[in-house]
Amino acid sequence: MLARTLTLTNFRNHLSTTISGFASGVNVVAGPNGAGKTTILEALSVAALSKSFTGSADSSLIRTSGTSYNVRSGFESSLGVGLHVGVDYALGPPAKKTIHLNNDRLRSSSQLVGNIPIVALTPDDKVITGGSPDERRRFLNLVLSQSSKKYLEDEIEYRKAVRQRNSLLTDAVKRGTSFANVKEMLAPWTEMLIKFAVPIMSRRAEFIEEFRPFLLTSYRKLSEGREEPSFRYTPMNNADWDGDKNFETLLRKRFTEREAEEYRRGSTLVGPHRDDMLIMIDPERTARDYASQGQHKSLLVSMKLAEFDYLREATRETPILLLDDVFSELDATRAKRLLELIASGEFGQTFISSTTRESFDGMIDFSGDKNKMFVVESGRII
Repeated sequence: MLARTLTLTNFRNHLSTTISGFASGVNVVAGPNGAGKTTILEALSVAALSKSFTGSADSSLIRTSGTSYNVRSGFESSLGVGLHVGVDYALGPPAKKTIHLNNDRLRSSSQLVGNIPIVALTPDDKVITGGSPDERRRFLNLVLSQSSKKYLEDEIEYRKAVRQRNSLLTDAVKRGTSFANVKEMLAPWTEMLIKFAVPIMSRRAEFIEEFRPFLLTSYRKLSEGREEPSFRYTPMNNADWDGDKNFETLLRKRFTEREAEEYRRGSTLVGPHRDDMLIMIDPERTARDYASQGQHKSLLVSMKLAEFDYLREATRETPILLLDDVFSELDATRAKRLLELIASGEFGQTFISSTTRESFDGMIDFSGDKNKMFVVESGRII
């Protein structure tokens, strides 16, 4: 997949910016802090996923004093098929977001996800290896949603069921509804949860096994460490899970065990929204508890490069790689090795934001058309 053109209107600090002729190799977007370089990468993320990789709300992407933003981008698949995306967001009430793909208006953002595979790495992603289970679930969901429409659909329906079930529980607690009556009210929603939870958990368990060799390969390319990192799936954060993939039986057992606690707390406590994926630096030690700072950095970059390779194989399309200011976070050895891998062309079209241009001297050849340098100043490409 190649990004060919990008137009931003009232997006962050860009009033009106159009870029055409992106390089098929490395595109460095350089500029001082606050100039709007990350915004270029964010806009590509919005065009591919309908949201920024920073997690920012749409309303915060609108230029100061503005009431809407527009993103237009043209892409070309590995087979030469053109894809044209338009994302428009306007403040309300009510707020309104519209997405067009090749002039067809999409019913929801989920219809866009997966058409343009994309992998983003930022310094904030360090929470994946060292943060809470929420961050690792977010990583799982993004990779699997881009590689499987079925997974994304199940995840959306599951979230709806959890919200409805939580609403019933919260309301029952406020009203003082008896435990017996609450159980009866919850029963159909519990069945709905199980219906969508089982394929989600099954797919996550399969993914852990599929992803492991990709992680090992990328880790060896980037690091000289002797560790062999791996993943361990822990359904509903149960580190003692014995590997039995009869998730329906497991879910029903857990709902029975925790129904009284759910009633007391007014919240759904069972299901894949409680899952974790333990990242291991060896068979016995988790990265979260035992990895050094250097190991965390190597693991994170390796996971993202492995995500790239996994999506390329799963979607049969080369993803676009976004690296937002990551070289400032890496030591010289890791930064040099990562740049060497990118410069080799192994990762297709790559966008790198950086505050310095000198970091790429002697590493990236900008003399031809394969690689390009874009300089951003005060929301303008200069």
